Amino acid sequence: MAEFVQQNIEKMLPELEQLERVGVFDKHEIKAIIKKRTAHEYRLVRRTKKKEDFLRYIQYEVNTLSLIHHRREKLGYFFKKEEIEYAIVGRIHYLFKRAIRKWPEDLKMWMSHIEFCKKWNKRIQLSKMFASLLSMHTNKPGLWIMAAKWELEENQSADNSRSLLQRALRTHPESKQLWLEYFRMELLHTEKVRIRWNIISNEFSRPQGSEDTPDALFQGKAAIIVYQKATQAVTDDINFILSFLPVCQKFDFTNEHQDLIYNDLQERFADHELTWSTLAQREMQEEKTAVEEAQKRGLNHELAVLNLIDKACEVYDKAVEKVNTVKMWSLYCAFLTEKLQETASESFMNQVASRLLSVLSAAEEEDKVSEQMYGTWVDLLEQLGKLEEASKVSSCATDQFPQSSDLWVQRLKVLAAGLPNQINPVFQKAIAKVKSKNSLPLWTFRIEWAISSKEDNVEELFQKSVLSLKKSSTPVQEWYIQWAVVSGGIKKTRAVYKWLTETKFVPLPVFRKYIGLESGQLKPKMKLIRNCYEEALREYGETDPDLWLDFIKLERTHPDGKPENAGQLYWRAVKALSGEHNQYFISRYTLMQTGHLEQ
Repeated sequence: MAEFVQQNIEKMLPELEQLERVGVFDKHEIKAIIKKRTAHEYRLVRRTKKKEDFLRYIQYEVNTLSLIHHRREKLGYFFKKEEIEYAIVGRIHYLFKRAIRKWPEDLKMWMSHIEFCKKWNKRIQLSKMFASLLSMHTNKPGLWIMAAKWELEENQSADNSRSLLQRALRTHPESKQLWLEYFRMELLHTEKVRIRWNIISNEFSRPQGSEDTPDALFQGKAAIIVYQKATQAVTDDINFILSFLPVCQKFDFTNEHQDLIYNDLQERFADHELTWSTLAQREMQEEKTAVEEAQKRGLNHELAVLNLIDKACEVYDKAVEKVNTVKMWSLYCAFLTEKLQETASESFMNQVASRLLSVLSAAEEEDKVSEQMYGTWVDLLEQLGKLEEASKVSSCATDQFPQSSDLWVQRLKVLAAGLPNQINPVFQKAIAKVKSKNSLPLWTFRIEWAISSKEDNVEELFQKSVLSLKKSSTPVQEWYIQWAVVSGGIKKTRAVYKWLTETKFVPLPVFRKYIGLESGQLKPKMKLIRNCYEEALREYGETDPDLWLDFIKLERTHPDGKPENAGQLYWRAVKALSGEHNQYFISRYTLMQTGHLEQ
């Protein structure tokens, strides 16, 4: 064992001698490095090897490299890198290889080695490493993609990248992620070839009669083949076909590819809502070009955009005739809503808003309005100042979707702007219709309105909401405590806390909030604080070690605390907690005892 360690240390001597000779380290520092490396080497020759020992040794060597770099910059000496840095880099590679052989399933270690190789530009080693990694982890498509991207983008080898992706697809023929990456890779390769061709064409005159560009390669035919193979392997998935479009749109030579995808959508999914929505939004692809062209001619660019929106709407109109579903109408409204939010121009907004309102009205006639569409409709009418219409639509919305708390809240907000005397009866209807577990937004609005209107029944509303929401009432209970402090001081807060404890479902944040309020008094009452901690521990003492630690800190650090209670609390906590909670408590308590944990 000692012989191996000594042999490894002797191999390091040339680099250490060079470091001392050029003045990067002095004699004492060299001795410290030898001592540290010897200790690491002895750990690695143990019979039972630990992953942490390898990682610590690697980290030490990486830190040494960083220190050498800083010392070189300070000295202005940048020679002898092959004898010094490259020797250390080689040792780090060797340590990584040994660790990976021992724990090949550890992906984090593989990734660390890969990042280290990238940092030092070790391309040959990276290629070999990716080959080893993929032979061990063939079932992870993400690793194949990472290796292929590196080969194409960093190693500039399209052939290696293509080969890796083809191997991956033989193993995972139905992986959508792999097919999409293969498609992107072929388009990237085509783009690079086209750029090179253009550079050469500009520098040298073409032979007479030669074509501008060769056919298959320059038109991205390889990507078309990949797409066709992908759609054969993964069938009946419209989202998969649609995922190729954003990739195509990043390149300026993919019109043929996009036409193929659109044709496929129409042939395979003629009656699908997403097909029609995609065809409609295709009209907007020329938006940027149309705006630039209008600006060059000194024309109103908003008119150019409105013309494109009109064309898209014509496709949507055909779509809702052929595919008359809620989803189709929803997609139509979502498109117009998106366009409405893209501009601050009043004239543009009015025209799009007018069309959106007509679409929503048409959808209502067909009984195809979704919950989200109703919400959009009411919001739009409010923005346009049409409160009476908004009130009618929100009333229809809650009739259609009586269990939607969001639509009821929206209706109450509309009433607050025009008919505030109707708020309470409508609220009572809403509470009767909506399930208790979903009624938090309703209670929140009602309490806010009561507070802002200075009603006398605020406390009654708080209590009713807590009893209705039960375990979902945490935000309301915290708010109730805070309101009590503001409206009646600590005396009122204590009364509210007492009432809450009688309900038997006080959440931990409420206990903590009340403890904080009591502790913040000029003359805190320790008896009340202790009682609150005890009540909290009865509910959460088996699952929350921090609660025990906070109680112990209070007794040890508060002027009115009793440090002698800390030991008793410790043993109670150890008995109550189990598993990871118990270990966490003991370790944190030990840190507290030794002064390493803030008290």
